[in-house]
Amino acid sequence: MTRTTTELPPYRALLAVDIRDFSGTLGKDHARITDAVPTILRSAFQRCGLADAWAEKRFGFGTGDGYALGLPSAVLPFLLNPFLSALQEELLYRDEVDADPVPLRMRVSVHVGPVTDSGQGLLSEGSGTARIETHRLLDAAPVRELLNRSGPMTRVAAIVSARAYQDAVLSGYAADAPEHYVPAPVEVKKLVDTGYLRVPSPSGDLLRDGFLSRIADPAAAEDEARRGGEPDQPGDGPRNAYTFHGSGFVHGGTGDQYNRPDDLRP
Repeated sequence: MTRTTTELPPYRALLAVDIRDFSGTLGKDHARITDAVPTILRSAFQRCGLADAWAEKRFGFGTGDGYALGLPSAVLPFLLNPFLSALQEELLYRDEVDADPVPLRMRVSVHVGPVTDSGQGLLSEGSGTARIETHRLLDAAPVRELLNRSGPMTRVAAIVSARAYQDAVLSGYAADAPEHYVPAPVEVKKLVDTGYLRVPSPSGDLLRDGFLSRIADPAAAEDEARRGGEPDQPGDGPRNAYTFHGSGFVHGGTGDQYNRPDDLRP
């Protein structure tokens, strides 16, 4: 098969959100919630002084229980700081004003990469591997678990791609401390990577156990037994270790410890 070199599409900052437990809400409320999502996002952009960024979005699509949009790549740092905190505040504020039967809680994924953008408003806008990866990140188990293991006051749980984390956080452009992000393995279909978890307002088990579920590390258990102690059991306490399957990285202890990319190397 003959291959033809083509131009690379423009790089776009990509944001996708999903409503937690949308299928658990009453069917009569689905349309109202679906219509509300872009309004909530727009209000969150306005809340943190990014109204112009929302107005300049290159494309935006509803996904039934969520929304995905692309913006100029220069906006990427702002999607992390201050937007994530503003979205948390907006969802809490919405409870006071609209009194939703079920408080809305959102998973968020942030990525950056080349996607189609003709400027003509085509249905195909935003197509490309980066767009697929954005949605794969949104479906990753670690970010889903953040909302499962937190209390109702935690309205936003985000996962940031390694590329976006490198470009916006480690570079300093987001003015957000790297220690606020926790690396986690991502294995969704063909995507195997490391994502970075960010929760603007953690609560519940996230405060007690950290952002990742406890998985007893067999090597740590054997070592404890050799030293005369009892092997660690899941949930026993600070001796438990996290095993990040798929990333080749093992972390002992608890809390939201940040590890530099160099620390992830074998």
